[in-house]
Amino acid sequence: MFRRTRAFRDPVTIHLDGSPVRAERGEPLAASLLAEDKIILARSPKLHRPRSASCFRGGCDGCLMRVDGTPNVMTCLHATRGEEEVEAQNVIGSRQADLLRLTDWFFPKGIDHHHFMAGVPALGTLMQTMARKIAGLGRMPSEVEAPRPARVLEADVVVVGAGLAGLVVAQKLGASGARVVVVDDGLSLGGSLLALPDHAPLLESIRASGELVFSRATAAGVYLGDLLVAAEEGAVVVRAPAKVFATGAHDGVSAFPGNDLPGVFSARALCLLHAYGIEPDGPVVVAGEGFWADELARRLGDRVVRAAASALAGVEGTGYVKRVLLREGAEEERSIEAEVLALALPGAPAFELAAQAGAEVRFDPARGYAVACDENGAAGEGIWAVGECTGMAFDPDLITAAAERCAAFVNA
Repeated sequence: MFRRTRAFRDPVTIHLDGSPVRAERGEPLAASLLAEDKIILARSPKLHRPRSASCFRGGCDGCLMRVDGTPNVMTCLHATRGEEEVEAQNVIGSRQADLLRLTDWFFPKGIDHHHFMAGVPALGTLMQTMARKIAGLGRMPSEVEAPRPARVLEADVVVVGAGLAGLVVAQKLGASGARVVVVDDGLSLGGSLLALPDHAPLLESIRASGELVFSRATAAGVYLGDLLVAAEEGAVVVRAPAKVFATGAHDGVSAFPGNDLPGVFSARALCLLHAYGIEPDGPVVVAGEGFWADELARRLGDRVVRAAASALAGVEGTGYVKRVLLREGAEEERSIEAEVLALALPGAPAFELAAQAGAEVRFDPARGYAVACDENGAAGEGIWAVGECTGMAFDPDLITAAAERCAAFVNA
């Protein structure tokens, strides 16, 4: 399904369910596995259908695995170090043949274990016990994690999100002398920039600006005006009078038969994989339009089959995608032999954190809720928002212009 397009630069070995797998140090663990055709990474918690990485931004549960004794690790956000012990969770058998999948055959419409046999003496209790054992997200960690310290950090501005919009704002504000803290949950700074060529200059400028950056850190919430950050070093409470949210968007999904099968990706995720030197080794159907659809088609050339999102009728396969079905008329369908489907659909803005901070939101029928702000990014007292979280489509030029305008007004 996938292949590497360049030789290893810093090869390491990881272990998947006890077997050695070649990998590149620093790339996402999920990417290392896909590159070696380890497609099925997980099973759905309830019906145990096969799952795999899909978005490569921590927005789905398809890549959750047990890593070095820790359950529920998002392997798309775990940088490969080498010698990791990676295991499938909550399976009887293996990732490829999980005997718990039988629940899906007996209950094809799902199990409502809260009501199934409820009130029936003995059987109700037995059903609840069975449901707890076959559903869930893995066993408890192998070791007790030691407590980590917490601290308070004062700043002038905190920027949440280190993609294009967040980095431009941080760079402009830092150059003006403001004390800026940047928080991002990615493996490294850049966000969607990492999927594009020629992103190095902006990243180098923010690194050289001396701003305090927390990468691989989660902005957990805003409480009494302070931002709580769960960083690798421990909890950090950031106190800043100005907050800029550049939290991006979740790649769009669509409801069609088989949409949860391994092999269904966002077009942006496939561009990111391509930047790591990993690409599909066969035809790819791209459903939808926009920047990432065009970028993926440019990179893969004549191996791409373009289709309108409305033409997507479904995918077929057992453990992973084998065919993509497209509508060609009122009652006609065309079947395309392909193991990879790329969705290029309007993203759903990541508005939640800004809303918790006090920003207003608006509903966009095409994208869902987005942060409501004026043309300068102002979304409330001391609150700004910029980029895809405001409902913008990804366009480097437009996002850069909006971020520069926002930075000017934050600084004012």
